[in-house]
Amino acid sequence: MTLNSRWDFCYDPRMDQYKTRQDIPEKYKWNLNLIYPSSKDWEQDFAKLEAALVAVERYRGRLAQSAKTLHDAFEDQAKLDLLIERLYSYAHHLSDEDTRNSENLGRVDRIRSKASEAGARISWMDPELLETPLEALKKFHSDPVLVTHARRIELLIRSKPHQRSAEVEEVLSLASEPLGGAYKAFSLLENADMKIPHAKDADGKEHELNHATYSACLESSDRILRKNAFETYFSAYAQYQNTFAATLDAHVKKQIFYAKTRRFPSAIEASLFSDQIPVAVYDGLISTVHRHLPLLHRWVALKKRELKLPEMNLYDLFYPMVKPAKVEIPYDEGCRMVVEAVKPLGEDYSKALESAFHERWIDVFYTPGKRGGAYSGGMYTSKPYILLNHKNNLNSTFTLAHELGHSLHSYYSNRYQPYQTANYPIFLAEVASTTSEMLLHFHLNEQAQSKEMKLYLLDHLFTQFRGTLFRQVQFAEFERDVHAMAEGGEPLTAQTLSETYAAIQEKFYGPDMVMHDLVKYEWTRIPHFYYNFYVYKYSTSFAAAQYFAKKIFEGDLAVRDRYIEFLKSGSSRDPLDTLKRAGVDLGDSKPIEAAFKVFEEALDEFEKMR
Repeated sequence: MTLNSRWDFCYDPRMDQYKTRQDIPEKYKWNLNLIYPSSKDWEQDFAKLEAALVAVERYRGRLAQSAKTLHDAFEDQAKLDLLIERLYSYAHHLSDEDTRNSENLGRVDRIRSKASEAGARISWMDPELLETPLEALKKFHSDPVLVTHARRIELLIRSKPHQRSAEVEEVLSLASEPLGGAYKAFSLLENADMKIPHAKDADGKEHELNHATYSACLESSDRILRKNAFETYFSAYAQYQNTFAATLDAHVKKQIFYAKTRRFPSAIEASLFSDQIPVAVYDGLISTVHRHLPLLHRWVALKKRELKLPEMNLYDLFYPMVKPAKVEIPYDEGCRMVVEAVKPLGEDYSKALESAFHERWIDVFYTPGKRGGAYSGGMYTSKPYILLNHKNNLNSTFTLAHELGHSLHSYYSNRYQPYQTANYPIFLAEVASTTSEMLLHFHLNEQAQSKEMKLYLLDHLFTQFRGTLFRQVQFAEFERDVHAMAEGGEPLTAQTLSETYAAIQEKFYGPDMVMHDLVKYEWTRIPHFYYNFYVYKYSTSFAAAQYFAKKIFEGDLAVRDRYIEFLKSGSSRDPLDTLKRAGVDLGDSKPIEAAFKVFEEALDEFEKMR
C-alpha cells in the first residue's frame, strides 16, 4: 500500500473489531508461555521465594568479610531479584489482558506484597556496606572477583558522603510512608473526590467531562465545545486550588527535608545526584529553550492563521491544523512500514525488530477489560513484551514504532549487559523510542505522494515538539522555581503558585496567544510535579533522539554504529557519559539547538507548501 492509496477522512476503525480475546488470531497476541507454560508453573516458582530470600539474609553482618562473600551475596540477591521479576512480569502481563479477572489480579497482589516484604527484609544490605571504611570499598571495587558488581560498588562509594548514622537512617526509613502522603492526597482528590460537570457543544448537547474525555473534547472541531470543556474542567480544579497548593507544598517540603538530611545543597541537586546530572545541564536546557521560544511563537501564529481564528487560545492548541489523516493502515501494513523505516539502523537491528512479530512479543488489539494505552515491558530473561490497543490508523502506527524502540533498547541492553547493569536509567529511556518514531516520520515524509499527507506529518511533528520539548521544559522551569521559592522561605500558596505558573505560560506562548485567566490553575492537575524533577528527562531524550534519527536517516554510518552501542550500554556508565560516547553531549547546548533546527526546518517546509 502506498501512503495515498486510501485517503479516507471518514474512516474510523472500530475498537470492537474483536468481541473476545478468543476471537483474536494467535499471531496478534503475546506469547506469555515463554515465561511460564501455565499458572501452575508460576505457583511452583512463587513457592521458591522464601528460600531465595533466606539465602540472602544469611549474609547479614558479614558482607564485608571478603570479596568472595560479597560476590556471593550479590549473586544470591540477583537470583532473588530475577525470580521476583519473572513472577511479576507474568502476573501483570496476564492481568493486563483482562483487568476484570480476579484470579489474575490476586496473583499480581501476591507478588507485589512478597516483593515489598523482600525489599524490607534485605534493606540492610546497602547501609551495611556504607558503614564499611572507604578504603575497603575501593578495594572491593577493584577486585576482579567483583568485576560484574563494580558499578554497584562505584555508586555506593559515590553516595557514602550522603549516608547518615544507623539511627538517622532508621528514622528516614520510618518517615517515608507518612511523608509520602502528599501525592496520595493529590491523587484521591483529583480522581475520587473532585466532580467535573458536563460541557456543552455549539448545539447545546452535553458531553461528559472527565480525565479521559477532556483531551478528546479539546481535539473537537467544535470550538464552542473546546472552550466550554476547557473552562468547565479548569473551573473544577480552581475550586480546590488551596487544597492542591497544600499537597504540592507538602511534597516540596518533603523533598527539601530529604535533601537537607542527606547533606545536599538543594532539592534539585539531591534529585539529580543518582544520575550524576549537573544542575547546569538542567538550567542550560531551560535557557536554551528560552532562546528558541520565538519558534514556538511562530508556530502559534501559524496555527492561528491556518485555523482562521480571530484569536488563538490555549483550548485551540490541540485541534490539528491539518484535517486528521485517517488513512486506513491495517496492523500488518503498519508493521511493514516500521520495518522499512528502521532499515537505516542495519541488518542486525532489522532482524531483531522483525523477531518481535515472529516471536509474538506484542499484544495488539483491544478486547473488553484489557488495560488501556500502550507500553513496553518484560524483564531481563524474557522477551521485551509490548501491549497495544491498536487501531488501523497512522497514530497507532507511530505508537507501534515508539514501543518497538523501547523494546529494542531493552533487547540490546539485556543481550550485551549482565543483569546488574542491563536496566538503563529513566534519563535515557525515551531516546530509543523517540528515535524510532522520528525514523518513521522521515521515512513516511519521504514516501508521501500527496501534499495532504506531508502536511499532516509535519503537523504531527509540531505536536510532538510542543508537547515534549517545550511543554515539559515549561513544567521543569516551574518545578525548579517553586522549590527555590520554598528553599528561600517563600510560602507556596495557591496565589504564589498560580502567579508563577501564569508568568511562565505567558512567556512560552508569546503575543499571539490569549492567556485565559483559568490557565493559571493548570499546575493543580499535573501529577509529574510529584515525581521529583522528572519531566526534564523527556526533553533531553527527545533532543538526543532528533540528533540520532536525522543523522541515521541521512546515512551517517558512524552515528548509526555509535547509536547501536548506546542501545547496548544499559546502566554500565553514567547517563551523560553514555550519551556523550554516542555523540550527544548534553553538557553543551548544541544537541538541543540541533533539535530546534529540525523544528525550524519543519516550519519552513509547512509554510512553503501553504
